[in-house]
Amino acid sequence: MARFDPKLLIPAAQVAEFSKQGNARTVQQVALDNIAKMKEQYAAGEGAEGKLNFKVVGDRVAFTIRVSNTALVLERVKVQDTDVDVKEMTVPKANFNDALDYYADRIKTGEYDAQLAAMGEKKAQRNDKMRSTRAAKKAA
Repeated sequence: MARFDPKLLIPAAQVAEFSKQGNARTVQQVALDNIAKMKEQYAAGEGAEGKLNFKVVGDRVAFTIRVSNTALVLERVKVQDTDVDVKEMTVPKANFNDALDYYADRIKTGEYDAQLAAMGEKKAQRNDKMRSTRAAKKAA
């Protein structure tokens, strides 16, 4: 049996598949990862694990794209001269993956950068507050 060659060891942060984990992920990457997860869960059907951000009713699927437990405003529509933020969209079941790809492409092109930046700031504030609370509890 050949001995293990330590030259094969590489820091996980230098490998793309591992570098997106934890705090290293951008808010945009979190949104894209959540879209990919919805696709996996939809393909798994009834055996899907984790919280579902979509629901199937009849021949349609309703979905939201969430980041840090907050849904993105996917569209703005006018209803009786009032702008309305739409966070949940529906699509026929046969077109669900295409709809997710459509929103993933829009996220990649930067259409949601303002929202994602605000969500990133909100997440950072929450993390700072949790750190200070935990530090105060340890000190007490």
